[in-house]
Amino acid sequence: MAVLQGAREQLMLGASQIKIKAGGGVVSTYDPLDVTQYTEREIRAAVDAAENWGTYVLAHAYTPRSVQQAIRAGVRSIEHGHLLDEQTVELMAETQTWWSLQAFFDDEDKIGAGGASAAKAQAMIRGTDRAYELGMKHGVQIAWGTDTLYNPGAAARQGAQLTKLTRWYKPADILTMATSTNANLLAESGPRNPYHAPLGVITVGAFADLIVVDGDPLQNLDLVATPQTAFTVI
Repeated sequence: MAVLQGAREQLMLGASQIKIKAGGGVVSTYDPLDVTQYTEREIRAAVDAAENWGTYVLAHAYTPRSVQQAIRAGVRSIEHGHLLDEQTVELMAETQTWWSLQAFFDDEDKIGAGGASAAKAQAMIRGTDRAYELGMKHGVQIAWGTDTLYNPGAAARQGAQLTKLTRWYKPADILTMATSTNANLLAESGPRNPYHAPLGVITVGAFADLIVVDGDPLQNLDLVATPQTAFTVI
């Protein structure tokens, strides 16, 4: 009942989607990365509330158990999922569950975490390659995420984070993912979608920022990492 009430309150306050934390987190202090949170019945309550409003639930989760429970309950998008096994990724493909994945490495963009969180961050980093490889292998709908929140400095590095996907994808595929693919995921919010025009396409009436690049990002995606010099017109 508490989950149902909470989801309804957020929708009435204007939420376009509902996000739940279906498993442990990296920087959160009191929940180990391996734990599963909520019950299937509780998650289903949030899903029912969202579906009644024409939208969907997305779930923060890393592990097979937490993701499988979320999918059974009707969640449409998994955020993170760096520790998934092949069976779970196959289930995501079968159910057409979205996967909002992030390229986390032990580099300048890694999540700042100390103590127990540092070990959790390393586990997530170690799972990054396998997560992308499994997602590509089974044809899961993968969206581009950054997990950058309330941090202007990190937000300024979104282009640099996007270039890390060249480890697995061609530049054209990466640019498609960051634009039209992500737009397709956002469109799952249906009538709650705050953008009252198409996103991720170049067409009359669409919402878009058109960027003129000094160079060819299809050959050199690193250009998007330096917008201050490579983007001549936005």
